[in-house]
This record gives sequence, structure tokens and C-alpha cells, in this order.
Amino acid sequence: MNALLRILSLPAVFLSRVPGLRPVVRACSTSVGQKFLMAITGLSLVGFLVVHLAGNLQLFAGEEVFNAYAEKLHSLGPLLKIAEVGLFATFAAHIGLAISTASMNKLARKSAYAMKETKQGLFVLPAGGASSWMMVTGLLILAFLVIHIIDMKLKKGFGVDYSAAFPAGQEGVDEDDANAFQAVKAVLSHPVHAAIYFVCLIALGIHLSHGVRSALQTLGVNHRNWNFLLRLSGLLLAWGIAGGFISLILWAMGTKS
Repeated sequence: MNALLRILSLPAVFLSRVPGLRPVVRACSTSVGQKFLMAITGLSLVGFLVVHLAGNLQLFAGEEVFNAYAEKLHSLGPLLKIAEVGLFATFAAHIGLAISTASMNKLARKSAYAMKETKQGLFVLPAGGASSWMMVTGLLILAFLVIHIIDMKLKKGFGVDYSAAFPAGQEGVDEDDANAFQAVKAVLSHPVHAAIYFVCLIALGIHLSHGVRSALQTLGVNHRNWNFLLRLSGLLLAWGIAGGFISLILWAMGTKS
């Protein structure tokens, strides 16, 4: 763990040597600063998920509509690549901050708490509620991201038949020339991949059900008269995102020829 933290701290070490940035880096290296950054990166990723879900829901509109949407994305060219790099950087930063803050919290406690309470209230899980499952669900989401890139971006999903997604049934052409609708349907209608996606999306719902509210509290969005509504809104957003993606799996399985 210490070796991993040293590796993750290298960007901060280099940035601290830039004139004028040292005070900022030092502030962000504190427990409070890291939690603030984790909240910002987390909410940024939630925003991406909302946009990504909105685009993918166009699968319900049919092949022509979804392929037009995919083609419009690919037409952005370098802008899309920059957005992808920014997205991965945000995701990597969120993971690094989660590991770092977890390590700092562990070191700050000389012993584990005798009893752990959850303030989630509206969503109950064993061993302390959703907050106790953040690391586990985070790892599942990371695994899901890797699988998703292999399946959808590289189109190399194990056991998936992509033949309907390529012109004249020829695989190996540029991924921008693939039929996006058929590629997504091929992945989501594969029983093993559908099961993996379903489990990982449940993990996403659990992760967001605590993460969204926790991030808002870190940023100061907290008032006793509104806390119940904020928790409820966070839960609805979390499971709305997870449920929206799960509905695509059910659609693909239901329309499998």
C-alpha cells in the first residue's frame, strides 16, 4: 500500500516544484483537500454517466437513430479524444484519491470502531450500509470499465459475435466504421457479458447511493431541513443511472434474435 501511495503521489511531487503551485499542492494533500477533490471528481463522473446514459437510451429509438448519434460523436475527432483522456484522468484521480484518503483514515485510527453506524438511512446493506461497500463496489466499477473498453471500444469481448456490426461481416476494420447499434446489442445480449454488466451496475448503484450524498456534504451542501430530501434525491439519481443502464441489458436480451 505504501509503495502504491508513493507512486500515486509522484504527480503532486512534480507539481509542487512549479513556482506558485506548492501552497496549492500542500492544501490538496491534506485529508480535507483530498476529500474535496474526490467529491469534485466523483460528481464530474456522475455528470458523465448521466450524459452517457442519455446517449445510450437512444438504442430504444432504433438502429438508424443510435448509429446517427454514434457517428456524430466520432465526427468530433480530436475533441472526442481529448474528452476521453480527460475522462480517464478524472477516473484515475478519483481512484488515487480514494486509496489515499482510505489509507489516511486507517492510519488516523489506532483501532477499528467497536460499532459502525451508517447515516444512509434510506438504503440498508449488511456491515454498515452502502458507505462500508465503497471500496468493494469501486473495484467492481473499475473492472467494469476495463471490460467495457474491451467490449465496446476495442470490440474484442470474449465470446461476442461482432459479425453483424461490420460491413459485409468483415471484422478488423476501423472501429469508427462499425455498426454501433449492432455492436452494443451483440455485447449486451451475450449471457455471460449481460450477467457481468448486471452485477457491476448493481455495484454502481450502491456506490453512487452513498457517493453522491457524501460528495455534496463534503462540498457543504448540507442543511437539517433538506437532508432527507437530499438523501432521497441522491438515491433516486444513483438508481436511476444504474436502472437506466440495466434496462438496456433487458432490452438487448429481450430482442435477441
